[in-house]
Amino acid sequence: MLAVPPADEAYRQGVALLEQGRAAEAAPFLKESARLAPKNAQYWKALGVAFASMNELRDAVEPFRQACALDPRLLDACYYYGRNLYGTDKYEEALAPLEKALAVDPVKGRAEAAIGQCLHALGRNEAAEKRFQSAVARHDRAEQMARLAFGQFLVRQGRAAEAVDVLKPAQRPESHDASYELGLAYCQAGELEEAAAALQGAVRLSPRKAATRLLLAKVYRRLGRVSEAESEELAAVTIGLPEQQ
Repeated sequence: MLAVPPADEAYRQGVALLEQGRAAEAAPFLKESARLAPKNAQYWKALGVAFASMNELRDAVEPFRQACALDPRLLDACYYYGRNLYGTDKYEEALAPLEKALAVDPVKGRAEAAIGQCLHALGRNEAAEKRFQSAVARHDRAEQMARLAFGQFLVRQGRAAEAVDVLKPAQRPESHDASYELGLAYCQAGELEEAAAALQGAVRLSPRKAATRLLLAKVYRRLGRVSEAESEELAAVTIGLPEQQ
């Protein structure tokens, strides 16, 4: 039987721990695999995933940079690099790896929507809107994500009615974020009953999101449904309290 190279063994152990949700324990193994085989893009990508899973986005940037540079065609490598740059407010730097991801990834809508978000953050709103429109028009597996990003953009532009039209088709599959963004757009558009219905769905899907409950309370108050508003406000406060010992 052939001996397993140490880098391969470290990588396998790290990935096994990642799959169990134990990213902090996985990181040392994945660091070792990348150290022993620094030309292996997959090892660097896995190390970046470990850091990102711990929400250590700044530490994730360099491993993803290495992975993207070593093999731009490796699935997710350049996309993750760009997204982590975006997450650390490096919007201009994020554009190049995201363009690389757009060129090679089979699901192009996510990279294009991410480019739109970077352009919006840079104040290049006309270019951002074109990217969002293109991402949505692809109708690929990232369509819901693209619609949410485009809807958020439109809400921030004060174009709530357009945001509603973009977000309504994004409600399947159900998700808290899709329902919340639709509720926010309805609220901004002054369609309060529709806002309440969407936000009720968001609360049902993620009952421990205090911000969602507070927005629903605000809508209830505008509708004159005071007791329901108070109930949501109390729930939001309770979510923020430490659990009783």
